[in-house]
Amino acid sequence: MASGKLDGPRIPNYMAPTLIMIAVVGIVSVAITQGWLELDQDPVHLTVTAPEKVILPREGYVPLSYTVNLKNNTEETVFLEASNPCRVHRWFVADQGGNFVQGEPEEGCAQVIMNADLTAESFLEDVNGIELDSVRYQAGSQYQLMVRYWGYDRIHIFTVE
Repeated sequence: MASGKLDGPRIPNYMAPTLIMIAVVGIVSVAITQGWLELDQDPVHLTVTAPEKVILPREGYVPLSYTVNLKNNTEETVFLEASNPCRVHRWFVADQGGNFVQGEPEEGCAQVIMNADLTAESFLEDVNGIELDSVRYQAGSQYQLMVRYWGYDRIHIFTVE
């Protein structure tokens, strides 16, 4: 006859919701750190999309293409300004310690102030290609592609193989 008792260990009533909450927080944390989920909490949010691994030969240059996306998450137009056309989109590469590895080549630039309006809930996107100089990089190391687009900064980590 049934006595109303279950055989085996029982989890206390407060443990099940706690374990579920820990699992949810863990899954969301992993999703954010892996880039599977992005929270557009910033009023203006810059995203950089580029390869996570780059295979470089011993000598020469390898092209690296990346895309920047600047999104206005507000209900208002955002005014963008750069001191000249060369300051709209800037980049350089640093090692994990923040030491300079490679940057943009010097170029002449017209001294014209650049302006743009980023309307509410809209975005600007730009694709850029750079030539990585293989002699500056070490296989198996991680590097930081540091990008500035219309005054907003983002870092993309990549590994060289």
